[in-house]
Amino acid sequence: MSAELAIQFVKAAVYIANNKVTSMLVDGKFFDGGMILMHKGIVSPGLSLASIALFVLVAKVFKTRLRKRLKQILTISLFAVLLGVFIVAPAQARVFKCTDESGVVRFQDRHCPGAELIIDRPAADKTNKHFIWQASAGKGTLFLLGSIHFGTPQMYPLPKVMTSSFEKSDTLVVEADIGNVDQLQLAQLIASKAMYQDGSNLRQHLSAKIWHKLEQVAQSMAVPVELLNMQKPWFVSMTLTALALKQLGFSEERGIDAHFLRLAQGKKKIVELEGLAWQLSLFDRLTVAEQVMMLEESLRELGEGKAFFDKMLRHWRAGDAQGIQRLFDEGLMAEARGARLNQIIMLDRNKSMAEKLHRLAEKGGRYFVVIGAGHLPGRQGIVALLRQQGYQVDQF
Repeated sequence: MSAELAIQFVKAAVYIANNKVTSMLVDGKFFDGGMILMHKGIVSPGLSLASIALFVLVAKVFKTRLRKRLKQILTISLFAVLLGVFIVAPAQARVFKCTDESGVVRFQDRHCPGAELIIDRPAADKTNKHFIWQASAGKGTLFLLGSIHFGTPQMYPLPKVMTSSFEKSDTLVVEADIGNVDQLQLAQLIASKAMYQDGSNLRQHLSAKIWHKLEQVAQSMAVPVELLNMQKPWFVSMTLTALALKQLGFSEERGIDAHFLRLAQGKKKIVELEGLAWQLSLFDRLTVAEQVMMLEESLRELGEGKAFFDKMLRHWRAGDAQGIQRLFDEGLMAEARGARLNQIIMLDRNKSMAEKLHRLAEKGGRYFVVIGAGHLPGRQGIVALLRQQGYQVDQF
């Protein structure tokens, strides 16, 4: 049993002890005491025994003087453990919270009167795929890992196939080496690219309706609107999105690219495909109208940010490339009005990065490539582009 699931089982035991949850109903059958046992492949025998051991352990510990401290550290909603357990339960895609006539709370996979749907997730990927591919041609090998730039502690430890591919690679390849940036130069670059230099300000470029919405969002996030008023629309969009994600518990430090950059520091060669300066200058190509459209979309979707990233994380964990692609197909850049945005921010970059990766692979060696997850799948994604160049590309 992994350390993550072990922790989840402990948390479940604490929750059950505190909230007197007496049973769980799975596929129409009860499991007394809230213990989740082996049943129709929901968990392995090893997990079942471990869960029992952990319940017993927690029960004993709660009788000691450490009880209060453990409660403070470990108390959490049972929802977390349900999510962890049902990752290995392909048949159980939905979980409902039900309360019977006597007030007893039960969690089950069938609807009941007054049910509260607490988990609505697609069936787990039975193929056990991961969001990483191996592309080979000639002397060169590329390990292509789709990155989530803002992560959470729950994403770690990463699957063995990812860490082992990194370990046997000679070079780490990233979009931008964020750990090797001169902060003064970066500040000057942001000032020149993202701030107004012509005496105008953001409010002058927005309609009254959009400005009012921005004021409301800024106030809710405790961000001085005067600070945003100095920024161009595209940078305000990025600023608010990043702040919203951090408030939801996501952080750049936990992002996949940041994680491997730390591991590679002083141990592996690091190659940039783009660089921060180039990425910032990319937005200079957008018209004011396109930047405003980008900001307006961000303001509309800020409330959906957690749902979007939760879906992305779920698809990423399952190695579901089509699921990731569907997420991007539902956004602004999939619409006709966002076609040019999509061309500049996604498609042109896909072609450029695929060509640079091809040139690297021609030199020979093993390259561990960490690129935003949205750049890999799809008919015009990097995986497809490399296949068009004759690469054998296989997903792990």
